[in-house]
Amino acid sequence: MPARITQATTTTVALRGLQANLGRTQALQEQLSSGKRIFQPSDDPAATAASMQLRSARMADEQYQRNSDLARGRLSVTDTALQQLTTRVSSVRELMVASNSGALGTAGRSALAAQVDAIRAEVVGIYNTTYLDRPVFGGTIQGKQAVNPTTGAYLGNNAPVETRISHDSLLRVDIKGTDAAADVLPGLLATIATDIAAGGATATDFTDIDNAFTTLQKALGDVGARAQRVETTSDLVESHRLDLVSRISENEDVDLPETIMNLQAQQVGYQAALGAAAKVLQQSLLDFLR
Repeated sequence: MPARITQATTTTVALRGLQANLGRTQALQEQLSSGKRIFQPSDDPAATAASMQLRSARMADEQYQRNSDLARGRLSVTDTALQQLTTRVSSVRELMVASNSGALGTAGRSALAAQVDAIRAEVVGIYNTTYLDRPVFGGTIQGKQAVNPTTGAYLGNNAPVETRISHDSLLRVDIKGTDAAADVLPGLLATIATDIAAGGATATDFTDIDNAFTTLQKALGDVGARAQRVETTSDLVESHRLDLVSRISENEDVDLPETIMNLQAQQVGYQAALGAAAKVLQQSLLDFLR
């Protein structure tokens, strides 16, 4: 038997169709206003999963960039400190050469020794240079001092301070105090000051100060190489991050011309459905009783 179609059934079907049509129109309007085509996972499960992976990778790159900024800052501070140390060592060597002049008397040598002592205090201060309240030559030591200001004893350790600047790159951002002569230079300068006051710098003093200078030069080269690695890696990470941003946009953003065309078509369809429903729903029981 054919199904019996009532006025209530016709009304319900018409309203359901209008509601569905209006929902699609509203969804397209939301996409145009936001520029996004995904508002919840059910809109496109596959694209949602891809976006989650892409966004996770982008967040990792942003963290790598923050790590690179910190590494760049610490290496810059360390480089400046090493340059200051080499300048002080060069000054001490000049004083050592002057101390061996035959025309220099006891008072003159005492003055030179005092200058070396003053430089020694500066050197200890430089070795205690900090970055974010941590000594750059102290390894992982607690506190703010890598060298004892009074005794000149090295307090730090050689434990590495590392940071990840990319998925595949873990970089050491500190210099071992022993690789920057922090364990020998303060004591050496004290010995040199004593020798100068006693009669002039010795051959051993010259050998030791030259070795310390060489050590500082090597440390400077090491810091420069690491800084260059940070810059190169940071550029690669930034390029990858921008690529991820582009891919996320392609995955989530709407195609404006296509969406506008779909919205216009949906609006035309809605108006047509609304007109048809109006003709069906305008009849009432009185219309059938006439």
